[in-house]
Amino acid sequence: MSNDNLTDITLKQVRGYLRDHPTFLDENPDILETMVVHHKTDGAVSLIERQLSVLRDRNKEIGDQLDLLVETAQNNELMFVKTRQLIIDLLEAPNLPALVETLYDSLGVDFGIESYSLTLFANEKKLKKMMANVTSFEDAKTQVPALIDSDRSICGPRQDSEVDFLFGESHQPIKSVAAVIIRKKTTFGILSLGNADPEFYSSDMGTLFLDYVADVLSRLLPQHLEVKS
Repeated sequence: MSNDNLTDITLKQVRGYLRDHPTFLDENPDILETMVVHHKTDGAVSLIERQLSVLRDRNKEIGDQLDLLVETAQNNELMFVKTRQLIIDLLEAPNLPALVETLYDSLGVDFGIESYSLTLFANEKKLKKMMANVTSFEDAKTQVPALIDSDRSICGPRQDSEVDFLFGESHQPIKSVAAVIIRKKTTFGILSLGNADPEFYSSDMGTLFLDYVADVLSRLLPQHLEVKS
């Protein structure tokens, strides 16, 4: 048998023995103190130093993960508080113009959304002057057919003509949009959010907040528009 084979067998035996006796080095600290492990950047270090380094790295990684979890939890709590207050304020709005103003104030100030718009399907002559866009369902079906026919929120870049329809021609630069139909048997309108960043609203993002606000509006708008849902 060659020396190489003897060496291989010896290494395998040592590895196997250490696996089977994980407390061996703990029971023989004199051997542990003489062992050296080469580190990629620090050169030769003792096994204890290497283990401490690994533990420090792991602790840092765990600490970073915990910090991220705490930050996420805090952000979720803040989002919940803001959303709860928005719903309360919408419920207390005495009329449609006040409801729209409340919605816009919250989206812009509390949530820091760059661009936002509520488009209502109604007869403008029968409504008081307000911040929302008012148009017909037929016009919307012509201008934004994909959104009208969708049963879920749509996020991502939209054509300039669609952006102009949703936000008005005097809007700030908008390259990505998140929009949802406000519907409960009857289709009442569209809630739209916009941003100058073309990747800010993307097709793979969550729309829980947008959908929730739209659900609330679908229950409040009928009494203000004097229609049955």
